[in-house]
Amino acid sequence: MEQMSDWPITGTRVVVWSERPPSSTPREPLESTVDHVAGRTFTVIGIDATFNRSTGRSKPVRRGAGAFASETYVAVDAGSERARDVVGASTRRDRDADARRAVQAWLADRSPANRRAAIDALEALDEA
Repeated sequence: MEQMSDWPITGTRVVVWSERPPSSTPREPLESTVDHVAGRTFTVIGIDATFNRSTGRSKPVRRGAGAFASETYVAVDAGSERARDVVGASTRRDRDADARRAVQAWLADRSPANRRAAIDALEALDEA
């Protein structure tokens, strides 16, 4: 008989993100809590998907028509290295996008306020 993993248990903090085919890039990571564990599956508060306990992945969830209209969710322990990597990469992408928008706004209108916003956004790229 196959032995069940001890992970997760109800109340475990997890980081959850979605992946959309054909890319496996983590999208929109968020921290949540395991809501319910039953046999080989578990659910997470705020996510409409059922996760496999051994892989931490959900079955594809349809979000509309078309070949790429589904998402797969992934849940990992919030204290894990993988969770820190995913959240860190998302934060860097957000800061890059903010800096890009701020610089473009300054190039379009070279006001002192836009200049300051661009400087602040660029300096935020260096923050850990």
